[in-house]
Amino acid sequence: MAPRKRKIEEPTQNNQPTSVDKIDQSEDYALQFAKSLSRSYQNNALFNPLWQNELLKSLNMSPATFNRETIERLIQNPRANEDALKDLSQYLFNVVMQFNKLVNYYATIPTFDYFIVHTNADDHDMKLSSFKNSRKKATGILDKINLKLTLPNILKGVILEDAKFYYIREFGEAITLQEMPAKYCKIINKTEYGYQYAFNMYYFMQAGISVNDFDPEFIGYLDDFLKNKKNKVSTSYWQPLDPIKAPVFKFDETRAGLTPPLMGLFQDSAEIDHYKKLLKTKTQLEVWKIIVGKIPMKQDSKGAAVSNNFAIDPIVAGQYTAILQAGVPDGVKVATTPFDLETVNFDQSQTQNNIVGYSQDNFYNSAGSTPVLFGSGSPNASGLNASIKVDEAYVLHMYRQFERFLNAYMKTKTGKYRFKIVFPDLTRFNYREKLEDYLKSAQYGYSKTLVSVALGINPDDMLNLLMYENSIDMISNYLVPLSSAHVQKGSGEVGATKKSLSDISDSGERTRDNDGNMR
Repeated sequence: MAPRKRKIEEPTQNNQPTSVDKIDQSEDYALQFAKSLSRSYQNNALFNPLWQNELLKSLNMSPATFNRETIERLIQNPRANEDALKDLSQYLFNVVMQFNKLVNYYATIPTFDYFIVHTNADDHDMKLSSFKNSRKKATGILDKINLKLTLPNILKGVILEDAKFYYIREFGEAITLQEMPAKYCKIINKTEYGYQYAFNMYYFMQAGISVNDFDPEFIGYLDDFLKNKKNKVSTSYWQPLDPIKAPVFKFDETRAGLTPPLMGLFQDSAEIDHYKKLLKTKTQLEVWKIIVGKIPMKQDSKGAAVSNNFAIDPIVAGQYTAILQAGVPDGVKVATTPFDLETVNFDQSQTQNNIVGYSQDNFYNSAGSTPVLFGSGSPNASGLNASIKVDEAYVLHMYRQFERFLNAYMKTKTGKYRFKIVFPDLTRFNYREKLEDYLKSAQYGYSKTLVSVALGINPDDMLNLLMYENSIDMISNYLVPLSSAHVQKGSGEVGATKKSLSDISDSGERTRDNDGNMR
């Protein structure tokens, strides 16, 4: 018996996929493809360090270049050019050394020395082991973050771009603030902890991006996002993040827009580079020479030149011109013409050679910082001190943002007792003045902790050091003052060598007998 043939049903209009279904299938296919590709790139066998390096550099390094016209256009409308202005700031940081040094200068003004205080404990509580354990947790958190290394780097990024987005991650003995790709972060709200941002989950759809390189919570965010897409659930690809775990550090918190703090210097920075090129061109032109030879004309009987009647054959004139050109050094050109030429001189006064210096002075004048700090200009003590005070005030407000974030984070870790960190507005320029004030205050019973902070020593480290020194009795056992050689005796006795009676005068003898030098 012949096998029964299976009837092939022709698709009807009713069971054909609609255009909407096709779109959904296409979107689902794209997501599945991207997810599969991402998993493939996460495979160690396909790991490419060059690709990973490019991904890391894309976080805070832009390959974009800009000219003067583009810079002017971007500055005119900062609201619509946030990403471009961020890239421009990075570009100027790379190509204009004055801009680079100014950013680093501002970022290193704060010393980030600190102390912590409790906020909800009394005298009885401070004797309890639970309080001591909570305080140990608080100090441990700050030690793990390594504030003096982490916060200056954050501040530098904030000065460059206005806002930097981070996510806090815990790795046992270390706590890091992972920088997030700014172009996939959007500020969405302002809370008691500062601005809150949302993260674009399509970032993980890019080839080479591994969600495992981020906090484990992002794995759940990504799975929910893909699941909702697969089930055709209407959802946003922007994932709001907890502002305590995901802080936004922003130089100007008065507005949500991202405008680099030094945007007012962008044009002045570009002018420095522009004038450098002009000076290079001017220098090149000054060493150029042109030798012009005039072709004579035949004359009539009265001595007048005959029109278009050259006395030298054009072939011969060309050959001689070529011979001359071959014999002159680089930068010298030979030309031949029948015309009478008049020289137009473009030389300017020697002061124009300092055109780069003028642009640099304009840069620092616009910045409000004295060029003396950067190796130029005339020193003036009063003007220098006033300029430094202005620069300190420009960046010290960031202490408050760092305090707010760290206090909120410690609050989630220390349990019953609360602690807060305080940055006492110390800078690299005022710490000696502050130290003197704290020493004077300590003489009247005020905190000695501030003395340690002004010295740049963590108060807990100072306490541990003092406890160790006392335990080994360092003062009496090791720190023995040395006596000067001219007051030492061979027997070990301290004091001037006594003279014999034959070596002293009568008045000296009476003084010795009466102990006249003893008081």
